[in-house]
Amino acid sequence: MENNKEPLSLIIIIIGFMVLLNLVLEVHSAEKFTITRHDFPNDFVFGSGTSAYQWEGAADEDGRTPSVWDTYAHDGYVHGGQNGDVACDGYHKYEEDVKLMVESGLEAYRFSISWSRLIPNGRGPVNPKALEFYNNLINELINNGIQPHVTLHNFDFPQALEDEYGGWISRKIMYSLDLLHHNILHMILGLSHLYAGKNYGWSNNCAL
Repeated sequence: MENNKEPLSLIIIIIGFMVLLNLVLEVHSAEKFTITRHDFPNDFVFGSGTSAYQWEGAADEDGRTPSVWDTYAHDGYVHGGQNGDVACDGYHKYEEDVKLMVESGLEAYRFSISWSRLIPNGRGPVNPKALEFYNNLINELINNGIQPHVTLHNFDFPQALEDEYGGWISRKIMYSLDLLHHNILHMILGLSHLYAGKNYGWSNNCAL
């Protein structure tokens, strides 16, 4: 038994030394690689981003209709039954979120437009409530010195168009997309610093 204790004690000492060495190296690394705003060019823009389905919530309010994500999340494919019905509740709390952006020192915010909110069912007249919301959000960002960066489509395809066309595999969808594109450009003209047609556009094109 005594002979077995010596190797065990040695192992404990070695483990303790390695833990201590690791802590010392972590502290040294943190000091060595501390990054501040001054390490970036003056014109470098710090920002954050969200997608409409992840952030807005208000899934069935003010005329919004389901997107493919609503259908997917409610069909039991997401662990724990989670969905975006409420999400971050940005639809109601966007002013609070912009304040948090200001406090965090952000200079830009990238967000996407919910197609099924702005144009319910994917085509037809623009939803005035949605137009009001996005205009208010953009103006709130600008008034607080934050650049709005708008994305047209972030995977939340209107379920109505999915059912009718089968999604992006139909060329007919481009007519509905053009309508969305036209209305968004009209809404943000002169306000947004950056406009992107699709999130991960290159990945989408490769998949198609």
